[in-house]
Amino acid sequence: MHYASGAEDPHILDLGSMDVNGSLRSVCSPAMRYTGVDMDAGPGVDLVLADPYVLPFDDCTFSAVVSSSCFEHSDMFWLVFLETLRVLRPGGYLYVNAPSNGWYHPYPRDCWRFYPDCGLSLVTWGRRQGMDVHLMESFVAPRSADGWNDMVLVFRKGAGTADAVPISSTLPGAGGVRAAPDIGVLQKPFDMTPDMQIINALLQTLKQKDEQIAALERMVNESHQAIAAYLAARPDQQNALTAEKNP
Repeated sequence: MHYASGAEDPHILDLGSMDVNGSLRSVCSPAMRYTGVDMDAGPGVDLVLADPYVLPFDDCTFSAVVSSSCFEHSDMFWLVFLETLRVLRPGGYLYVNAPSNGWYHPYPRDCWRFYPDCGLSLVTWGRRQGMDVHLMESFVAPRSADGWNDMVLVFRKGAGTADAVPISSTLPGAGGVRAAPDIGVLQKPFDMTPDMQIINALLQTLKQKDEQIAALERMVNESHQAIAAYLAARPDQQNALTAEKNP
């Protein structure tokens, strides 16, 4: 829990905590209280939510809220965002991990993908709803072995600076990076999504292969022409070859 490690009486809320293929609970310090909520009962779930847009906790309860692979499944993730800010303590952090691209995976729906400007938009939305929210960093993580690029966003409730080193600084392959205090500056921008970058690289490779094939075809044609010219200059050899083919 990178940003929450220095909090007093740390209490972590995991939104969408069911352990399907791993859980953030596994990286939580034993010194931290950890509460996992989800829409269905299962491993890692301490409390089943009756309403995805209502967290049954008092204001300012948690020192940090984490959510991994959840926002893309929410019909209205912007309402979920407001609820997480409500239950955060002043100075607390919200960590969101959601796909920037990847496979369609309905649990039960798959509605959204997130890009490098989405954190700024969520800050704008939160402030219009009366929340004092600040984007600390955001980035698109390097592509995983199974084809995912995750969008990582870290928000703070209330103004202030983080003692933690930005997560993006530990990932040289991260793109579309924003980091406080220069959160408005997009570092390592990209014009194409990661999937489009791969497609473009494959198209460039295909173009090179086509050029190589065309060059080989030209060489074959030139060889045929050279052979034909040689035989035309030596009619006796041409006649001998013809006789061998037609005994």
